[in-house]
Amino acid sequence: MSDERNFRTYYYDKFGISGVEERKSLEILLKEKPISVEKLKQFCLRFAMPVLYRNYVWKLILDILCANPDGHKFLMQQRSQKYNDLHHAVKLLRYVHEDTPIGKVFLKMYLVESGQIKFEQYKFDSEFEDFVSIASTMADICDDMTDAYLFSVEFYKMFIKSRDSTSNLVQKTIHCLKSEDGDGKLFDHFKNHDLWSSLPLPLWFNSCFARVLPETSIERIWDKVVGGAHGIVVYVAVAIFLTFKRPLLSMKSREDMLHYLMELPEDCGDIIVTKAIDLWSKHS
Repeated sequence: MSDERNFRTYYYDKFGISGVEERKSLEILLKEKPISVEKLKQFCLRFAMPVLYRNYVWKLILDILCANPDGHKFLMQQRSQKYNDLHHAVKLLRYVHEDTPIGKVFLKMYLVESGQIKFEQYKFDSEFEDFVSIASTMADICDDMTDAYLFSVEFYKMFIKSRDSTSNLVQKTIHCLKSEDGDGKLFDHFKNHDLWSSLPLPLWFNSCFARVLPETSIERIWDKVVGGAHGIVVYVAVAIFLTFKRPLLSMKSREDMLHYLMELPEDCGDIIVTKAIDLWSKHS
């Protein structure tokens, strides 16, 4: 019976939906007053998040909504008003135009909100490239732009806090690939071509693979990140390397490998995410 249930859970996880038992458990948690954010985090870490509840659960964990459901309607009215005010402000100040990509629109709004924008000849700074990547992806996966902006800001704040550990994450990625690369050929191939010094791992980690993995797959990784498993990014990177081990080994130059890794096939998103979650579960 246990094996049967494990197989069913794996099947549901693979397709981004939860089993009946897990969904009912989540519904019970969401009916509590006040709602326990810690229990919701544990749910994110243990089970696949039902698509129907993802938006709501993210808002609760990211403190966009409070733990008391009675205040949710008022809070979202306030959040929506703030979004509209910020959006109007950046247009009025001519920081954005009609053809400005939504990721950069959200960036200007965030910089105005946080008091970081310069009112004299402000130019886009490459240090916010990770914010733009996150915001662009959020705009694609969210139906409501207010939600997309709020999620973008809270995600970015999470990864700002962990930036100091980026070098540690890179080292963990190297160690994990070495242990998971059965015959060691891929690990040696990377080492022989000095690939580790050129891989875009810091950008991947700080943007949590936004614009690297397809939007249809990345939400399952972001569920774990929202739950507190920031270190899962290590296993996503390793999963990418292992998934494309054969084509990478066939390449003779560092440049070819980097180019390939910067344009991953979109139809492999679910395979990568499933492998990453398996690795994370195994090592964590």
